[in-house]
Amino acid sequence: MANCSSTVTPSDESLNSLQQFALNVISLWQGRDVVFAIDVTASVNLDDQGRLRIEQILRDAINEGDTVYVAPFASSLQVQEAIPINNEAAIEDVFQQLPLQTDPDKQNTDIQNAELSVYQFLAQQNHCRMMENEALRDQAVVWLTDAPLQTETADEWLETPADSPFRNPDSEESQLRREWLETLPQTYRSRQIPTKADDFYELTIVDIPATLQEFCTPAPSGEETCFVNRYLFQQLWLPTSILMVFLIAGFTLLGKWYSWQKSWRLTIESEQDDPEDYAVKFLKGNQRLAIGDYDASAVDYIECPGDEIRGYIERKRNQLYLIPTQQAPIYYKDQEVTTRTLLNRHRIRLNCPDNGNQDFEVVINVDHR
Repeated sequence: MANCSSTVTPSDESLNSLQQFALNVISLWQGRDVVFAIDVTASVNLDDQGRLRIEQILRDAINEGDTVYVAPFASSLQVQEAIPINNEAAIEDVFQQLPLQTDPDKQNTDIQNAELSVYQFLAQQNHCRMMENEALRDQAVVWLTDAPLQTETADEWLETPADSPFRNPDSEESQLRREWLETLPQTYRSRQIPTKADDFYELTIVDIPATLQEFCTPAPSGEETCFVNRYLFQQLWLPTSILMVFLIAGFTLLGKWYSWQKSWRLTIESEQDDPEDYAVKFLKGNQRLAIGDYDASAVDYIECPGDEIRGYIERKRNQLYLIPTQQAPIYYKDQEVTTRTLLNRHRIRLNCPDNGNQDFEVVINVDHR
């Protein structure tokens, strides 16, 4: 992660649900920041079963694309270099760096200092990504310690060093820790791990969804300028535009498809019938009406003189075509039709003369509604 000049601080302005949703979308295809915060004092002394269970849990906690930070701690915490997880060898590298053996030179776990250091470090990572217009990440902390998390005061944990500023609940450090605990959305999951002394301590995984600290300042005309809104616009305007294009195209195609499925109403007018007796036919896409007499390949037919099938009225999607069979003449626009012809009007006049060449006109009114 590249360095950025500004240091993040907790914000008293909450993100609204739409902003948080947008941040979740931005982080959707990113890996995570995963910190392994490991207590190296003698109070955590794993046996073989404990190490085996730790290894299994930690393997489940790492995914390809994550970035892992190992952070051993006692009275202070030090975050080591990032380990990008690109393959199985990188996961093995993480295990090689995990300090699962106690350090005899370390004592007096300052758990509140460790919490402040880890949560501020993770918040800084996403803050820098925002400042550099990079995609945010979900984050997680794996705590291996017998010290209690989220305590109200340092006095609840006897190992807190006497000179720790967290001994004073009103110190700047104590207040900053409380602010981060209140500001960052956190989900805790714990499991007990056995130690060599036949005791147990809890391994706790804290999940933190992608989030930012919002800071808004007044702007002219009663407006205000906010960091997160500007970042969201920079991150999402292009994918949102592409998504809108696909949605519009999708709805357009869906509308076309629906129109192809919808039946058209064809009212057949002939000189021999009264208007109230005009035949009504219905035609869907890829269906056709025979002209002359019944035909098995058509859904219905239009009566005209003779026993021949003179042709077909065929619907292809939202177009009508006249297809002559040339078994008997059929006229459209006063010309005999001998090839497949597009009918591009709502009122179609056909002439089907009989053997004596006496005209027999049929008018087809097409209703698309």
